[in-house]
Amino acid sequence: FFLLFKSQLRLSSISSAISLDNLDSNVSGRSYAEDNDDFVLTALLCAAEDGDLANIKKLCNLATIDLNKENKHGETALHFACGAGHIDIVKLLADRKANLTVVDGSGNNAIYWAARQGHVPIITFLHEKGVPINVSNRNGETSLHVAARYGHAHVVENLCKLGSNVDCQDDEEDTPLILAAWHDYSRICRILCGAGADLNIRNKEGETGLICAAQRGNAEIVQILTNNKAHLDIQDKRGLSALHFACKRQQIPIGLTLIHAGCNINIMDNNSETPLHYASREGLLPVVEALTSLGCRMDMKNKADATPLHLAARHGHIEIARFLCLAGLNLSIQDKYGRTACVLAEINGNTEIVQLLKSLSMDNRAVFMEQLVPTKQPLKRIKLKIFGSCDSGKTTLVGSLKCSYLNSFFRRNRLSSTKKNNPNRKSINFDDPEITNINSSKGIGIQQITCTGGGEYSAWDFAGMEIYHSIYDHFIGDFNCIHVLLFNLLDDIQQLEQNLVYWLEFLRVRISVQEPLGHNGRSAQLPKIVLIGTHADLLYDCIKSDDGDYTCERIQIFINHIKNRYIDDFDFYDKIFLLDTRAAWTQSMKNLISCFNQYKERICQNLKSPTIFLDRCTCHIQQQWRKTYGHFPIMPWSRFVECIRQEVNPLASDEHMRELVQQLQIMGEILYLEGDPQEDLICFDPNWLCQTILGGLLSHQRICKRHSSSNETFALNDIRNLFPDISDPIDLLQIFNAYDLCTQIDINGEYEFEFPQLNTIEIMSDLWEKRSGVQYIYIGCEIRSRTLSSLLWSVFPRIQVHLRRLIMSNEFVQHGGGDDVELFQWTEGSKLVVGMIELLLTKNIPTHIELKARGQTQNREKIFYLFHDILSLIEHVFNQMCPMLQIEHHYISTKHLHLNQISTVNTLHLPTSTTKRRYLASITSLPSIDRDSSLLTPGSPCSTSSIPFAFIEPKVNTSPYYRTYSPKLIVQTLMQQYETNQTSMLDGNNNNNHLTIIKQHHSTDSLNSCYSLTPSKEISPITSIDFDEDLIDLLCCGSNEIFSNLTMGIDLPISIFTLKTRQLLCRLFDKQDKMGRDWCLLAIALQQQHLIPQLDQEDLFQSKTDQLFEELGRKNSSLTIRYFLQKLLDIDRRDAFEVVANTCPIFQFANNNGAAIQPSSNEQDQFDSHDSGIQNSNNTIASLNR
Repeated sequence: FFLLFKSQLRLSSISSAISLDNLDSNVSGRSYAEDNDDFVLTALLCAAEDGDLANIKKLCNLATIDLNKENKHGETALHFACGAGHIDIVKLLADRKANLTVVDGSGNNAIYWAARQGHVPIITFLHEKGVPINVSNRNGETSLHVAARYGHAHVVENLCKLGSNVDCQDDEEDTPLILAAWHDYSRICRILCGAGADLNIRNKEGETGLICAAQRGNAEIVQILTNNKAHLDIQDKRGLSALHFACKRQQIPIGLTLIHAGCNINIMDNNSETPLHYASREGLLPVVEALTSLGCRMDMKNKADATPLHLAARHGHIEIARFLCLAGLNLSIQDKYGRTACVLAEINGNTEIVQLLKSLSMDNRAVFMEQLVPTKQPLKRIKLKIFGSCDSGKTTLVGSLKCSYLNSFFRRNRLSSTKKNNPNRKSINFDDPEITNINSSKGIGIQQITCTGGGEYSAWDFAGMEIYHSIYDHFIGDFNCIHVLLFNLLDDIQQLEQNLVYWLEFLRVRISVQEPLGHNGRSAQLPKIVLIGTHADLLYDCIKSDDGDYTCERIQIFINHIKNRYIDDFDFYDKIFLLDTRAAWTQSMKNLISCFNQYKERICQNLKSPTIFLDRCTCHIQQQWRKTYGHFPIMPWSRFVECIRQEVNPLASDEHMRELVQQLQIMGEILYLEGDPQEDLICFDPNWLCQTILGGLLSHQRICKRHSSSNETFALNDIRNLFPDISDPIDLLQIFNAYDLCTQIDINGEYEFEFPQLNTIEIMSDLWEKRSGVQYIYIGCEIRSRTLSSLLWSVFPRIQVHLRRLIMSNEFVQHGGGDDVELFQWTEGSKLVVGMIELLLTKNIPTHIELKARGQTQNREKIFYLFHDILSLIEHVFNQMCPMLQIEHHYISTKHLHLNQISTVNTLHLPTSTTKRRYLASITSLPSIDRDSSLLTPGSPCSTSSIPFAFIEPKVNTSPYYRTYSPKLIVQTLMQQYETNQTSMLDGNNNNNHLTIIKQHHSTDSLNSCYSLTPSKEISPITSIDFDEDLIDLLCCGSNEIFSNLTMGIDLPISIFTLKTRQLLCRLFDKQDKMGRDWCLLAIALQQQHLIPQLDQEDLFQSKTDQLFEELGRKNSSLTIRYFLQKLLDIDRRDAFEVVANTCPIFQFANNNGAAIQPSSNEQDQFDSHDSGIQNSNNTIASLNR
C-alpha cells in the first residue's frame, strides 16, 4: 500500500510540475523535490498549488508531515496556496498551525505572494492572523510595490485600507506611486494619492512619479498628479524636469498640461537648455506657442550659445522658425562658432528657412508683424445669398442695390416693363424640363457690391432653374450670411405658396442644425432670412404708404402664415418687404438695406476681428491675381500659401493662413474646393467658377460630342470645345470631380467622363425583362421624403455619380464581382448588374425614388447585401447634400415585384405623343394612394391574381400598382409579434418566428398631411388584391439566416436617435400640451421623474426634451426603442410614436455576439443605419463656402 501511495504522489507531483510551466517565472520558477525521500513534500506543494483540499487533508493526517518544510528556494505550501489563490487551503494550513509569517529565499512572505497574483481575500485573512504587510524582501520591495507594479488596483486599495506604508522605497528608491506612474496604472495612482502618498519622493535617478509619467507619455497620470498638487519643477540628475521630458519625448498634450498647470517655463537643465529649446528642436509648434504666450524667455542660450531659433533652423522646422520670428526673437544672435540661424539653416540645406530669414533681414519685419495683429474694425463684407424662382427679379434687385443716385433716375425706364397682373398667370413649374428661360441667370452670379446708403456685400444670385439645384448644397450651410428669398407677387396664391415652401424647405434641409437644441428643437444658430415680394407696383391691391413702402394686407396675412410654419427653423426679419425691384434709391430700398446692415452687425459681432493682412490679401487677389490668372483662377492649396507668403507676408503661419481662408470665404472672395484624392484647391474668382464654368456646363442640354456611347460619356475634346479658353481641360475636370458632377471612366482604353446631369439617353425596353426559365427573388423599396418629394430630384444625379465611383472602387472590384459588373445610366435611372444579380434605381416623379433588386434563389445573401450597400450609398448622398431631410424607406411587396414581370408595354394604350418615352414604361411604378393601408394579422396563402396597371395623363408612365410597407407599419408588426411571443412563452407555446403583414382595408393615415404627394384624382387603380406579406421575404430576401444576424431597430437603445428624430420629438414635447402630455409626463412615463427638478432648473434656453434624452442616453443605456414606443402609446402620444417609428432604423447588422454594430463616427454618417463603409468629409474650411 505504501509503495502504491508513493507512486500516486509521484505522478501527482509530475502533473503539477508540468502545469507550472504556464505560470509566471517569479511564481512558478521553483523545483519540486524529486528524490525518494522528499516525495511527501513534493505532494504537499503540488496539492497546495492545485487546490487539492482532499489530498492536503490526507497528508496533514500523516504523523510525520511538516507543513513548514521548504524546498530549495525556501518556499512552503503556504506560499504556493497564497500564490494560487486557494484560501480554503490557506485556512486549513493556518488551522494546522503552519507558520504564517514564513518568508521564502527571496524574502517574500505569504502576503507578497498573494499580492503578486491579486488575491485580496487571502491578504485580508493573513492580515487578520497577524501577518505583517510592510515586510520588505531582499530587493526592498513590499507587497504594495508588487501590487502596484503588476496593476492590481483592488489589492493596492485593500493594502492602503489595511495601513500599508504608501511611501516605502525599494533598493532603487522607487515608491509604489513611481512604479504605477511608470507602468501607466492611472487608477492605482488615484488610490495612492487618496491614501496620502508623498508625490515628490525621488528615486536614485532623481525621478518623481510625475517625471516618470511625463517621459512615458502617460497623460492621464500627469493630469492626476498635477490635480493633486505634485511639485512640477523637480529635476532629475541631469537637470531634466517633467516638462523637459514631455518635450524631449514629443508628448504635446502632456507638455501643454504642465504649462497650463503653472510649471517653471524657463527652467534649465545641465546643458542650460530650457523647454523652449527642446520644443524647437523637436518641432512642437503648439508647445512653442504656449510657452511664448506665457512670456518665456526666447533669447536664452544653451552651452553652445544656441537659441531656440538656431535649433529650429538646424532641424528644418520652418513653422517654429516663423513663429519665433513673429514673436520678435533677435535674428542676428550667433552661437559660439559665430553662426546665425540663417547660416545654420543654409549649412543643413533648409532653403525655405533661409529664404524666410533673409526676407526678414531688413526693417520690414515690424510691418509684417503689425499686419497680423487684429484690428477693432468689423469684417467689411458678408454674403447676401439670393434665392427665388426664375422670374422673381433677383438680378434686378442686385442691380438696384448697387445703383448710384444718378443712374437711379434712368434705371426704371431703361428696364423692360413687366406685364400687367393676369389672374390666370402661372409661375414656372420646377419639375417641367421642357420650359427653359433663355434670359435666366446661369449658375450663381456673384458680385461685390456697395449698397446705396452704405454697406458692402457679396451678392450671390442663385439661378432658379432646376438644373442648377444639384450643386447648391456646396454653397449653402453657413450661418454667417444673409439669405434673401424673393417671390413674385403676381403669382396666384397656390403657386406663391408652392414657391415659398419649396425654397424654405430647400434651405432648411441643406443647413445643418447646431447643438444644443433650443426650445421646440430650435438650432443653436438659425439662418437669417429676409422675405421680399417683387412686382409690388403691378399688384392691384398693393398700396404705397406715405413713407414710400408698399403694403398689402392679403399678402401680409399669407406670409405670416408661412413664417409661423418655419418659425423654429429660421430667423425671419420681422418686416416683409414688398418692392418694385427696378426702383433704386426709394424708401423701400433704403429700408431693405437698413435691414441688411442690422443683420450684418449682428453677424460680425460673433466673428474674429479682421487684420491688415486680410485687407492686403483681398486687394492683392482682386487687383493682381484675378488679372494675371483670369483664364484659370485656381491654385492648389500649397501654392496659394506659398504665394501669399512670398507676395504679401512671409510671417503668416499655417494658423494665420487658415484664418485668412475662413474670412475670405465669409466675404465671398474665394472658394475652397476639396480635392480628394488630389490636393485641395483655392478659387479666387468665385463668379468665374460658379457662373462661367458651372453655369456654362449645366446650361448646355447637350454637348457636341466626338462620338456616342451607351453611358453618355464625354471626351476631353468635348470639354475643350465647350470651354475653349481653358488650355488643359483636365484642370476643369478636377473641379467637376470636386463638386461631384462627373466620374472618370475607362472606355476601350481611353479615359472619358460621365456627367449624369447632361445624360439624355432614353432607356432600352428590355433592361428589366424576365428571362425565361429563371426563378427570381426580389427586394425593393421606395425612398420618400417626409416633406416635399420635389427635394429628391436634385439629389438623384449625385447618387448616380457616387454609384459609378462605387463600382470603380478597389473594394467593390475585389468583393463585388470583379470584371463581371455593368452599370447603365440614363436620365431617369440606373441599372447595375453584378454577375447574375440585377439592381434598378429609378426616379418616380412626382413621388419617390425607387430601388429594387432581383436574382436567383441561390444568391439570396448577395442580393440582400448588394441592395443594402446601394441603399447605404443613397443615404450617404442624402446626408451629404441634405443633412436635415427626413428620408423614409417604404419596402415594396415582393409579391408585387414578382408579378411586375408581365410585359406592360403591349397591354396598355399609349398615346402617339408618348412614343419618345415608351421604353420607360416597363421599369417604373406609380405610387399607391395608401401606403400604410395594411394591418397586422397572422399570414394566409398568397393570391396569384394579376396586378392592375394605372395610367395617368399627361405623365407617360405605366406601371404596376405597387403595395409598399412604411417603417411605421413594420415597427408595429414587430411590436405586436413581440407581445404575441411574450404571451406564448407564458402559455408554454413556441410559435415560429415568421411575421406577416396582410392588407385588409385602405387607410388615410399619412405622414405628410400638409403636403399631398399624389392627388387622388390622378390615380385610378383598376382592382386591388388582398394577400399577406412575409416580413423576412420583405426585408431579407426570404433568408432566415440573414434575419437572425440582424438586430431590429426597436431593440436598439434610444441613444441611437438621430439629430433629426430628436428635433422632431422636441417640437412635440417642449410645447405645453392641453392634456399635460409634455416632456414632464414623458419623463414620468419612462420612470425618470427624479430628473424633472434637475432639468427644470438647468439652461432655460435648451430643450427640456433633448436634455431628457441626453440624461437617458448617459445613465440608462438599456432603454430600448420598443419600450419607449410602448410608453408613448401609454400616454396617448401617437404623433410621437409615428415620428419615432418612421425615423428610427428598421434594423442594424449585428456582430457575432448578437449586439448591433454601431457605425464609427469617423467612417460613416451619423444618420446611417446601414454598414455602408462610405466616408464623409470633415473638411471644416470648405464648409465655409456655404
